[in-house]
Amino acid sequence: MFVTRYALAGFTLLVSALAAPTLGGAAPTIDLDRPGALQSLEQTNPDHAAKVRLILQGVSRNPNSDVPRWMQAAFAAHDVSYVPVVLTSHPAKRRLSFVLDDTRYEAVIVLTGLRGDVVPLR
Repeated sequence: MFVTRYALAGFTLLVSALAAPTLGGAAPTIDLDRPGALQSLEQTNPDHAAKVRLILQGVSRNPNSDVPRWMQAAFAAHDVSYVPVVLTSHPAKRRLSFVLDDTRYEAVIVLTGLRGDVVPLR
């Protein structure tokens, strides 16, 4: 009897978790790396465009661990993701995503001021 109750509760939680993203409709996502994305945003939402430009310029001026807190305090951004995984490219890059109001923005940020050392294989 207890097993059935727990199984039913687990199933209910699973169905709820799977249905939750589709209930309210997904928030629009804007890929800031797409050509013309900022110009288009300037036309459709100038307030967000100004914030996005300041965010993209200011990310490199803040310590990596402070970026989410800085974005929340300065721009009311939430769900900030600035994962400490450096993309292996030249120059090095990191992914940034955040939400302003109900719109998610995603960008790849070029890291400046990084220094890498060549270490010979032993």
